[in-house]
Amino acid sequence: MSTAGENDVVVEVAAHEFEPPRAIATRRVLVLLAVIVVIALVAGWLLSHRGYDSKTVPPSLVGEWTSDHPEYSDRYITLTANSITFGVGGTSSVKYTIIGIEEKDVDGVDTIVLHFRDVSGVEFKRSVVRYPTGTRFFFASQPTVIWQRYGS
Repeated sequence: MSTAGENDVVVEVAAHEFEPPRAIATRRVLVLLAVIVVIALVAGWLLSHRGYDSKTVPPSLVGEWTSDHPEYSDRYITLTANSITFGVGGTSSVKYTIIGIEEKDVDGVDTIVLHFRDVSGVEFKRSVVRYPTGTRFFFASQPTVIWQRYGS
């Protein structure tokens, strides 16, 4: 027997269920944080990167150096391609890593600025004035203390 659709129940279902909007998806937050970190690292590197002429000591300065100055008679300096060691008396010495070299011509004088750092990361710089012969130098801050190549 037919009831002509009187007993049929019709339920309408939407094609897609409604999803409440999320504030920001976790994945988007992580991507945004990664982008910010990368930008900060690149900016930090660009700000801290110095334009040194070189990162190695010129060959004319590599070697052992001593001074005849009375206050420095027990001192020495050893320069390698990438380090500087100051003998501070007796058998004591302090070694630093060269991080950059700047070569300058100051009023016609050949000057080299050594940038170096100690083991704790503290950075220093010393200006070296070379004699034209290359066998002697002095630090600009101590012009009376002349350093000559050991044995010369």
